[in-house]
Amino acid sequence: MAATCGIAAKDISTAAFRFASSNSTMSFWTMGLNQQSQGTVANRLVMAMHLLTGQIGRPGATPFSLTGQPNAGGGVRDTGALAHALPNGRLVANPRDRREMEELWGLPEGQISAKSGYHTIALFEAMERGDVKCCLVMGTNPAQSLPNAERYRPAMDKTFLVVADAFYPTETTQFADVLLPAAMWAEKEGVFSQSERRYHLVPKVVDSPGEARSDLEILLELAERLGHEDLISSRTPEEVWEEWRKISAHSKYNFSGITYERLKRERGVLWPCPDKSHPGTCRRYVPGEDPLAHGNARFDFYGRPDGRAVVWLGHQHNPKEPTSAEFPLVLTTGRVLEHWHTMTITGKLEALQEIRPNFVQIHPADAARLGIRDGAEVIVRSRRGQAAFIAQVSETIRPGVVFTTFHSAKHLINRVTNDVYDPLSKQPEYKLCAVSIKPKGTTNASA
Repeated sequence: MAATCGIAAKDISTAAFRFASSNSTMSFWTMGLNQQSQGTVANRLVMAMHLLTGQIGRPGATPFSLTGQPNAGGGVRDTGALAHALPNGRLVANPRDRREMEELWGLPEGQISAKSGYHTIALFEAMERGDVKCCLVMGTNPAQSLPNAERYRPAMDKTFLVVADAFYPTETTQFADVLLPAAMWAEKEGVFSQSERRYHLVPKVVDSPGEARSDLEILLELAERLGHEDLISSRTPEEVWEEWRKISAHSKYNFSGITYERLKRERGVLWPCPDKSHPGTCRRYVPGEDPLAHGNARFDFYGRPDGRAVVWLGHQHNPKEPTSAEFPLVLTTGRVLEHWHTMTITGKLEALQEIRPNFVQIHPADAARLGIRDGAEVIVRSRRGQAAFIAQVSETIRPGVVFTTFHSAKHLINRVTNDVYDPLSKQPEYKLCAVSIKPKGTTNASA
């Protein structure tokens, strides 16, 4: 792996020794590991390293994924708000899970479809084909954030698009047939989840302006207008939480002890938390710490019948889009500290106007070979499209790689990025695609 990583083989051995022999090793990773066509494999290999070396289930010894969105764990995955999922780790494809949720929700048997919905890229592909006639977009900006963005803009244009968002305009609202102003976080009440499994209450601080409403209010009225109001029994943030808290008691998540009143008193509680007197669980799967873990062994991975973890191994594949003579560089994208995603909020703050995400980092050796000066206007181009940036010649980027952010709509790098995705996670491969970079005005580099 030394040649692939661009480091010495002995440094890999040294890192492996330190990883295994440390009193406690913690692995942190963000979206760089996830946003690849082998992102799931990469995550599983990190877990495997911790399991094989015993660096798990102790203070400071753990793998820890820092996800790219706030509340991604609680508000999205735990609630089952994914196309293939049901609440608390249940799956649409599992008939037992479907029947259990039908019973908990008081639905007739067979009411929940056995067919998963579209994941994100598949949804926009279906819009492109005309198979999706209407789409509700809430709290996201896909016209800017989708990879290979120019492909999907016509799909949004021909679909009846309802956009519920706090700020107008965005790149997506220009395709909206209906715009629903949505309340911001301080203008609504709800329960929020952190990566450490901590649920805490976010109270409403101020009233929302004009006609803006909370996400819950928007969804409730939509359900009523579609004639589905009889399906919904919980109509306030507290009622929704209480319903979900009771549903959790029938799962391996069990946070039935985290009542709304308790959330008002405490600074959040970590699940599992099966009763009101339980303090919350710092480390899962450890008997004596996790109330759902049993036995005398060091671990009880109770999600499996034998209580043992699975060590997944995988082989590294070549990139889906290898470099070539025409596209000799690898593009990777990400964020800067001061801005957030598509800058719908941070881009409007006067204090951040000088933090401009219009740069592309390139190594001095590559810049010299391509005749690119620091501060020069350049065009980054792929097989899908191109975008203009200001060159930032820097040794912080490795040779053969260029980096920019996806913050700016004006400098829209997602015209360039690849929309292939991981077969399991469905995460697009934002971190790897083949590009060229040339000074603006040269051949094949017009804006």
